[in-house]
Amino acid sequence: MHWPKHPIFTRFSLFCLIGIVTLALGMGAALSALLTRAVSEWEWQNTAALVRREVEREGLQGVFTEPGGPGTRQRWGRVLSATMTSLPEVVRVKVWNREHEILWSDQTSLIGQRFPRNDELQRALAGAVEVEIKRLGKSEQRYERPRFGTLAEVYVPIFAADGRVLGVVEVYKTPDRLLNTIRWSRMMIWAISLAGGAMLYLVLLPLLMQVYRRQVEEEMLRQHAARLEQQVEQRTQQFMQAQKMQALGLLAGGIAHDFNNMLTVIFGRAQILLARLPNSARAREDADAIGEAAERASALTRQLLAFSRKQRLERRTMDLNIAIADMAKMLHRLIGANISVITAPSRSAGWVNVDRAQLEQVILNLAVNARDAMPNGGRLTLATATVDGDGSGEGAGPATLPAGRFVQLIVSDTGVGMDPATQARIFEPFFTTKPVGEGTGLGLSTVYGIVEQHDGHVVVESAPAKGTTFRVYLPRVEEPAPEAQVMPSRPRTGWETILIAEDDPAVRALASDMLREHGYTVLTAADGDEALQVAERHGARIHLLLTDVMMPGMNGLQLAGSFTAVRPEARVLYMTGYAEMPPVSDGAIVQKPFTMFALMEAVRRTLERSERNGYVVSPA
Repeated sequence: MHWPKHPIFTRFSLFCLIGIVTLALGMGAALSALLTRAVSEWEWQNTAALVRREVEREGLQGVFTEPGGPGTRQRWGRVLSATMTSLPEVVRVKVWNREHEILWSDQTSLIGQRFPRNDELQRALAGAVEVEIKRLGKSEQRYERPRFGTLAEVYVPIFAADGRVLGVVEVYKTPDRLLNTIRWSRMMIWAISLAGGAMLYLVLLPLLMQVYRRQVEEEMLRQHAARLEQQVEQRTQQFMQAQKMQALGLLAGGIAHDFNNMLTVIFGRAQILLARLPNSARAREDADAIGEAAERASALTRQLLAFSRKQRLERRTMDLNIAIADMAKMLHRLIGANISVITAPSRSAGWVNVDRAQLEQVILNLAVNARDAMPNGGRLTLATATVDGDGSGEGAGPATLPAGRFVQLIVSDTGVGMDPATQARIFEPFFTTKPVGEGTGLGLSTVYGIVEQHDGHVVVESAPAKGTTFRVYLPRVEEPAPEAQVMPSRPRTGWETILIAEDDPAVRALASDMLREHGYTVLTAADGDEALQVAERHGARIHLLLTDVMMPGMNGLQLAGSFTAVRPEARVLYMTGYAEMPPVSDGAIVQKPFTMFALMEAVRRTLERSERNGYVVSPA
């Protein structure tokens, strides 16, 4: 057994031991004092009663009022001395009158002397029994020392019949028996007190330890409950924020989807117009301007789609440190000479599978946001690190970081910082602290959407006048993914029959015109039911179904299933403004807004596939 680790040696048990020992010592001292006082009082009162009895029996009360001459004093003095010394432990006698004069003593030289300053005598003359215990060590006590080392001088007042004090008889008594009794009684009291304290300690220790453990456990439970309550509150706030961002993402995705249809028509019609106009026509400039405006508008759509996590990504595996180094060169020219750009990449390579353009968009948006927060100059730091999440929120990452390995992108500035109210809204679309006309408020919401779409997490740390730090966590991968194949640069024409199912009439007309101009036979339908009716009525072969994914009633996936059941030899090509598609056995995707080249290339690749499985994704 390891005695130092025994429960009896714990801090609480030692504290209890000290408390019980202190209690035992206090009780012992109190009992000892009470016993000493009681025994002493009984002893002296008993001695006084014996002295008075002997004085009454011998009829010596008169000596205090009429002591007589020396001879008379000698006679009654010898009688009194013999009477008193017959009492237990009494060895000497003195007689005092009320004038503090010694009427008789066995030391004849003291007879007739007065001692008015004897305090014990004065109190005895007032009616109290007084005792003075002397250690015989002074020179004037040498006549008493031959036989005794300690004497008790007991002053006994003698009363008349009417209660008056006639005088005092002082008897010298040896208190050895009394002192021995008191000493042994004290030893017994101390022994009983200490033994009782030890027994009490041994009996109460388990109970006290149990109570102490329960109190400690309750305190730990209270602290744990407080931590859990705080974590629940944080998680609730994070959940509410996530729900809010999800709702905003759905709204932004819906807006971007409708906007994509309009941009598809604008951009496509501009390209058709350019193709139909001669090179010398002045209207080509207008058509070019329309196309450029549509292209700029598509960037806004991509930002909304990035926030709603519905933008198509072209991922490849890359080292985040390399991306940081490449972006730092561009940022030096972008953010101005009054802001220094510092890179602090981690020593180990942080491989991530990301869309390079989207990652650069994240860094650029964060850098521009930092630049605006440092109007008088400052320092922008780009750093990387590797983080292992444990899924409990207690590791190095944020509370929402799941278990796994992550690469951390850190973008930190020394700008004006943000208060908590601003931090709670920075990822909302169209929220901005800039004046009207100086920002759309889509920069940080785009960052949020891109990071979420890459299965990552972004957190912000900021305080007014203390700068801002954004931490982006991206899943870490071990090996680079293979490079995507380069698509051919020349569009091709065809002759096949294509059925277009699109609920937006403008997009449907645009796709129809593009296909017809490239040699295809085109059938159109406004929804899924109409497309099935066209497929049943058309007697010739239909080579391809070009359908929008999101349509009222029957969506594109449901239509494809019903259509291939009727036309099993046909291929399917989906049009969508979103990136996320459920897995299907047969289908290719052309992304909205699409160009004429993108649509023709996706159609040809879909028609020329030998097997009906997998995806064919059009270039952006």
